[in-house]
Amino acid sequence: MWQIQNFTNPTPGSACDQNAGQCYTAHWIADGHDWVCHAAGGSKGISFGDPDGSLHVNLLPVGDDTLPIATEQSIRGDVWNVTLPQAAECQYSLKLAVRVIEASETRLVIEPTLSIQTLLLDTHPTLDLTALGDCGVIFDEGDTLGDGSPPISTVSLSGETGSIAVLLAPTDAPFTTDLRHEGHLQLRLFGEFLEKGVIRKARPWIILDRTEQGISEADLKGYLKRLCETPLPLTA
Repeated sequence: MWQIQNFTNPTPGSACDQNAGQCYTAHWIADGHDWVCHAAGGSKGISFGDPDGSLHVNLLPVGDDTLPIATEQSIRGDVWNVTLPQAAECQYSLKLAVRVIEASETRLVIEPTLSIQTLLLDTHPTLDLTALGDCGVIFDEGDTLGDGSPPISTVSLSGETGSIAVLLAPTDAPFTTDLRHEGHLQLRLFGEFLEKGVIRKARPWIILDRTEQGISEADLKGYLKRLCETPLPLTA
């Protein structure tokens, strides 16, 4: 279950680390062990992972942009919701809804739904999903199902502290730019101009695994199948 708090002590390397503004934190307790999500906004962004920061995925602004500042959080069922409204210095508003798909002592599978909207004309806000580790593409962005269906993709990382996989469904893979380089994952979400008043969503699945054997290809295929069969949430 989720446990939430405001203005937390920062996790080293997390979105709240060295951030002077508002920071919301939610913990998911599984088998007595903790997973943590931070949402600060601004230049520090959003992060998911281990409490000690060793196994983490971040959502960050691009270039000189900054994210809106988080102002509100709530829990509805198994979903942690954070609101980051548009302000004078920001191009857009952002709503984050994090749903837990599967959780144990050694593995967390989450579905963060990002809903982005702007009150400005012809803006192109983007977010970078980043993590440290050696990247390997399990499925590329081609017709991986062999049946003419839209593309799906999975990027898997392995490091000293565990493994990470990011899954992109047909609604996201064609509009995500792969900017990964050695030792670093960087996926740029939201690949189109955003018209004023239009809400655009992205919904990657993120798998964090603390075991030595990591995430098997069979598991990844199973998660991808579930992701592709799960409808995009109407609200976030």
